[in-house]
Amino acid sequence: MIGVFLCDCGTNIAGNMDMEYLKKELAKEDNLIVHESIFLCSQLGQDLIKETIEKEKLDRVVICSCSPKHHGDIFKECIGEKMNPYLWEMANIREQCSWATDNKEEATQKALALIKGAIEASRTLQEIGQAKVPVIKDVMVIGGGIAGMHAALEVADKGFHVHLVEQNPNIGGNMCKLDRTFPTDDCSMCTISPILNETAMHKNIDILTMTDVEDVSGHPGEYIVTVRSRPRYVDFTTCTGCGDCAKTDLVMEKPKLDGPLWLDRIKIHEDLCNGCGACAKLCAKQNDPPALTQKEKDAIPEYDTHKCVGCWVCVEKCPKKAIEITNVCPIVVPSEFNLGLGFRKAIYVPDSQAVPLKYLRDPETCLQLNGTMDCQGCTTVCKAKAPCQDTEEVRQLKVGAIVVATGYEQYDLSGTEYNLEHPNVITGLELERLISPSGPTLGELKRPSDGKIPQTVVFIQCAGSRDRRYAEYCSKICCMYATKNARLIKADHPEIDVTICYIDLRAAGRGYEEYFDQAREMGIRYIRGNVSEVLADGDQLLVRTENTLLNEPLLLEADLVVLSTALVPSQGTKHLIETIPLVPGKDGFIAPVHVKIAPVDTATTGIFIAGTAEAPKPIQECITDAGAVASRVATFLKDDQITVDLVTSHINPDICIKCGECNEICNYDAIDTEGDIYEVVDVACHACGMCTTVCPTNAIELRYFSDIQLEKAVDGILEKDRDSVIAYCCSQCGYNAADLAGTAKMRYSPEVKIVRVPCSGRVTIPQMLYPFTKGAKGVMIGACLEGQCHYIDGNIKEKEKVALAKQILDLMGIGGEKLELFNISSAEGAKFVESAEKMVSRC
Repeated sequence: MIGVFLCDCGTNIAGNMDMEYLKKELAKEDNLIVHESIFLCSQLGQDLIKETIEKEKLDRVVICSCSPKHHGDIFKECIGEKMNPYLWEMANIREQCSWATDNKEEATQKALALIKGAIEASRTLQEIGQAKVPVIKDVMVIGGGIAGMHAALEVADKGFHVHLVEQNPNIGGNMCKLDRTFPTDDCSMCTISPILNETAMHKNIDILTMTDVEDVSGHPGEYIVTVRSRPRYVDFTTCTGCGDCAKTDLVMEKPKLDGPLWLDRIKIHEDLCNGCGACAKLCAKQNDPPALTQKEKDAIPEYDTHKCVGCWVCVEKCPKKAIEITNVCPIVVPSEFNLGLGFRKAIYVPDSQAVPLKYLRDPETCLQLNGTMDCQGCTTVCKAKAPCQDTEEVRQLKVGAIVVATGYEQYDLSGTEYNLEHPNVITGLELERLISPSGPTLGELKRPSDGKIPQTVVFIQCAGSRDRRYAEYCSKICCMYATKNARLIKADHPEIDVTICYIDLRAAGRGYEEYFDQAREMGIRYIRGNVSEVLADGDQLLVRTENTLLNEPLLLEADLVVLSTALVPSQGTKHLIETIPLVPGKDGFIAPVHVKIAPVDTATTGIFIAGTAEAPKPIQECITDAGAVASRVATFLKDDQITVDLVTSHINPDICIKCGECNEICNYDAIDTEGDIYEVVDVACHACGMCTTVCPTNAIELRYFSDIQLEKAVDGILEKDRDSVIAYCCSQCGYNAADLAGTAKMRYSPEVKIVRVPCSGRVTIPQMLYPFTKGAKGVMIGACLEGQCHYIDGNIKEKEKVALAKQILDLMGIGGEKLELFNISSAEGAKFVESAEKMVSRC
């Protein structure tokens, strides 16, 4: 027995519909109980539903009222008190009928068709249960930059244990490399240092530096993450960070190091040395060949650093104390932390303020580790005996949720018109290191080529951004950080001529416009024009550009050129996209489920994104992301179990041929292909239905929105009104757009009748063709806008199927023009009406 409940909605429905006619027509149906209520969503209306279910022992319920988007949850909860909450259907007779046409008879007939469709669909419904999946309360945050640290702290403060995985030797990310931050010009390290230390000291955070994620398996609530920690070759526990091992006397005259250098480990003070030769004799006994030799009696010994192993016997035994250790480690290479500017030793910390402040040895340049010699320098001077022969460690960590905060990198513009190979053409981040007090020049602005203070500095905006050859998107922060650095230069050196060449200035943020205005007042010159090339004349540079406001070409002389390079996904981000896997956007960054309604959720349940792993953004937005992610993680893991309504797909193992098509199309890694039979991981499945459209044997099916459910909905509609255009509308956008059109009282042909689907990608080619076999005039599909599908790419997949179905309709003689897909956002009610009218006119 099916209970059909009609809602008057005051006069919203009953005022433009013949309710008595509907009841009379429905009474002709067998096994139906029909009731009418002035407000079905009211307590009286809900009591009527529950009492009727109990009294009449109803098997199914059909609610005929407003949109399921308005009161669907209310009715589901109400019905669920008396029967399985999925044994009911809803006919939208307000937004799609009474509000969509002025003609009362047309509204009534359309409502009858939709109700009949809901009745027939309800007959196919099966009870749907729930699955409970245990969750692990640990969380992994991948990436220790500002977003990753904030996310880790927020999650840890909520009582969850956090594994913070960072591929570099220290946490902090790119923010640690900045001098100051816009728009307040706060010291970057003063801002981030408390966060670094709080993260390192938090009892619920376990920091894994120099660690890479190799594999992610398992399912939401219980992910198994394989991580590989590279050796530091310095014992993490015993190292005190004193720095004795990296002692140096090197003073650089210019910021850029010309390749690796060998420095003298010791200095012989000739004013103290008496030429006794004791050091040379001891060295000859200790080493072969010796580093110290005395050619003549009483002569000052000669020293060869390439032969010295750092035993320091000469220093200890010199009777006159004439020998001083100047470089425990003789090897000097360009500093990665300083982006190739400045230097570091083979044993080093990336930065003097690094967290954790623990040294490491570079196996490629360390003389002992690369086999050049049995170097003992750092081992001998270290009081803690921390240098060691270390090995990598591979381990598996079980976590309930994962946060990806792997940050960004700068676009490599080598070999382009920007002439990045020239030492005096640098990136914005390299400039940050030059003007930072902890940088290679201790905050002094010096040209890399010769160490001189530049007199003219030219900033080039959109270097690699908004360019089809490189990165097509805007990198968002470049206008502001270039303005910030220009201001800092001008404040310290008012005599320097500073020019910013830009295409469009974008200063959208609290205090940004005022910050930009102040820069102009300081004398910073802004020229609107695209830079075509950077030319070199020795150390001097020429920037070929234009002034579009004056419509004239320009050739600017520059001592230093700073490129505001595009921000691109980091290598870590790219690796995780492949490893987890995650869905990338067109720009290569990790795409959220939806930029508006789920901006920190990924397509994979239980995996979230924060910061510039998702897109270029300023620091304050990264921190906002981190807070949002922490909230989502806490919500996801708040209970000991995840409860999943089994509206998901399921596989019939008897007819599954294990072809893998379902696994290939699934964006959520919800198909378990490891065992003897394929199975759906219910907790991972999003019930979009795309897998059902590619199965060659129909072995996989949605428990809700099943093939037969959609087919019977079409049957019911066309039984009452064959002169119809069936509109399959996705629940998120197409259906919402129709609701919006109804709410705005936009009128469109009653011939268009909607069948709701979870995603446009759920509609198969047979489902597109089926209405035509029953006499339908046409079929339209309301899908999300491209790039905004709530299931990642269902609309794109559907577009491909529609193209094929059109060809079939042409071959059948029906005409491919009678089938069309329309991309409509949930806010485009007018576009839905336009699309509906377009289809009716075609048919």
